[in-house]
Amino acid sequence: MSKEHSYTQKLREIVESSTIHGIPNVLRSKNKFLRYFWTVAFLVFFSYCMYSVVLIIFTYLQFNVIVRMQIVQTYNAEFPAVTFCNINPYDFTIGENLKNVTKLLNESFLYAENFNSKRCDTQMNNVLNVELPNLHGFSLDKLLISCQYDGKPCDPNNFFPQRAFYFGNCYTFNYGKNSTGHQVPIEKSKRPGTINGLKLKLFVGAPEYQPCWEYRFGALIVVHNRTSPPLYAEEGLFIQTGAETNFILNKVRINKMPSPYSDCVVNVSNRNEFNSVSYRNAFDFSGSYRQKWCVLNCSVARAIEENMPKCSALNFATNLERTRCINDLENLTKHYDLCSGECPIECDYSFFNVFKSTSSFPSYAYAKHLLANPTFRSKFPYENITFGQVRDSVVALNVYFDSNNYQRIEELPESNFGSLLGNLGGQLGLFLGVSFLTFAELVEIFVQMAIIYFRNLNKSSSRVEILKKNQTAEKVLEKF
Repeated sequence: MSKEHSYTQKLREIVESSTIHGIPNVLRSKNKFLRYFWTVAFLVFFSYCMYSVVLIIFTYLQFNVIVRMQIVQTYNAEFPAVTFCNINPYDFTIGENLKNVTKLLNESFLYAENFNSKRCDTQMNNVLNVELPNLHGFSLDKLLISCQYDGKPCDPNNFFPQRAFYFGNCYTFNYGKNSTGHQVPIEKSKRPGTINGLKLKLFVGAPEYQPCWEYRFGALIVVHNRTSPPLYAEEGLFIQTGAETNFILNKVRINKMPSPYSDCVVNVSNRNEFNSVSYRNAFDFSGSYRQKWCVLNCSVARAIEENMPKCSALNFATNLERTRCINDLENLTKHYDLCSGECPIECDYSFFNVFKSTSSFPSYAYAKHLLANPTFRSKFPYENITFGQVRDSVVALNVYFDSNNYQRIEELPESNFGSLLGNLGGQLGLFLGVSFLTFAELVEIFVQMAIIYFRNLNKSSSRVEILKKNQTAEKVLEKF
């Protein structure tokens, strides 16, 4: 028996007993038609099976995710930070402010009901260009009428001061820091409902002392996580005077899958978690990373770089006007897409959905109660205070959770390694009848072929040795 014949014979024996459907029938069939039939059937189903296998592997390597939404019940949840500002950043009842402004602006015109907007804009530029550094914002004592949390009075020293370019002095409740920057305990929300939340009453200034260039008055409120600074323009909500506004909160927590499923930032407390200048600048601002702040800073920086020559060429008197020129650029938003690559989203973050409701405030009786308080009356620069003046100078705000639940939205892998093996096994089993044990038959083929090879090799070696011995014997006989 030749070597080729022994290999072929052994391979045929193994294949005829194989558990792969179709192939044994090709070899066992004596009828030519049946042999062609099984050959075509095997090739068709084998081809489609390989197509499915490639598709499954390709889909797995895309690292797609599915989204699961859950309502999670929690107790003693952390209450958010609440930052409030006066829309009018400067208190013009302060004597020093009034003195500085009236150098450039007629006092009667400052509070006039009928004014020329063009003239007001001109006067505003004069005030802002020359006297802006000397103007004072609203102090917490002036701004805050009363505060309660969970039915108990707030400690005014626990409001952390902030500074916003457009809104002047702002103050944050439950920031984890007091007025001097020292750490203080974080407030928890024990129960839902307005009684157990934050209640603020604010004084936004006498209506007659609102400057002519301010087309609105009231307060700006930002509800945010204490670990991130407030974004006034992006997340701030205005509340009006003469109304009590309820901010009903619903917390949403997002959990994204990290690499390779996305490019999100896992550790926002690590300055080197992502390699970009914008990321590090955003981190340096507050000691942790936040994508919204990163995108905002990045887009503004790009706009300044692109448009600073134009704004500088206007020869404004102060840097403030150059800043206003850049802030007013219409093409600022075009840089948001360019900055998205430098500012990845966080893997884990949360925010608060805010639902608003309002009612009239104050009632006539409560206005009389306020006016009976000398501290409140001292906030006005005049003695004869009417109900209308009280109504137009105060706002009330209630911030509270609507329930003990929060919404969690999390990403899960669409396919993991276990499901990949299951999908592959399903396709191979359905079309070819292949299981993982079938692959052991391939090992058997290699083993059997190796045995035949080494057996033939030994036979060849034996034949060579016998031949050499015969040749040696013949030479010995020839000598005799």
